[in-house]
Amino acid sequence: MSATRTPLLAANWKCNQLWEDCERFVEQLQAELPDFFRADAEPGLDLVVCPPFTYLPLLGTLLENAAVYLGGQDISRFDGGAYTGDVSAAMLSDLECDYAIVGHSERRGVFGDTDEIVASKLKRAREAELVPILCVGESLEVRDGGHAEQFTLSQLDAVFEELRRFPADALVIAYEPLWAIGTGRNAEPGDAQQMAAAIRGWLADKLGAVADQVPILYGGSVKPDNAATYFALADVDGALVGGASLKAASFAALARLLV
Repeated sequence: MSATRTPLLAANWKCNQLWEDCERFVEQLQAELPDFFRADAEPGLDLVVCPPFTYLPLLGTLLENAAVYLGGQDISRFDGGAYTGDVSAAMLSDLECDYAIVGHSERRGVFGDTDEIVASKLKRAREAELVPILCVGESLEVRDGGHAEQFTLSQLDAVFEELRRFPADALVIAYEPLWAIGTGRNAEPGDAQQMAAAIRGWLADKLGAVADQVPILYGGSVKPDNAATYFALADVDGALVGGASLKAASFAALARLLV
């Protein structure tokens, strides 16, 4: 982890948590990380919570005075209009979100988000001044075939025209080894660093000096008992966390490893 980049920890609650869970999470998070709830908080860590869309207003109220950012788990590829079920980037911005996850493997694999759709979502994020957490990564089949780096970088190539329009402080990349999400299997630290370095190399080649400023997150079954090895890597600046972010205690434990 570089001393020149602010570390970032993002909670992706996916399709989990109810109203009472949200209230309990914030109450416990304040007990675990009181410094993030002080009026003069300067924690040195960007902490982001991405709940289901339905609980964004509640979390916004509960975290109003905390040094914790809100993010959407996805955004519509469209501006707005007759798109039943979609949530636009402007709507997220209106709810005072700062971040939005774009291109998550589950959106790509389960809901059919193509590279073209991901590019459209990046455009909408930029227009609404949301920081995208762009997810890229390979399947087990691709990794075992020896094409993990080529495949992952091709996902960046596919959205280059949009990425080049973002300023350095408004872009986050998350490396997701798909075969490690929700399986309990993790990428070896060396593999994670190799991929993160490849992503940073791509950024340097395509976007120049921006490369040194863009946080790169690891997202693959991150837990308090394995996270330190990833956070120690030169090109990993934090994590996109799934299951371990549902409980304030485990999420706070991850945060303490980064501050």
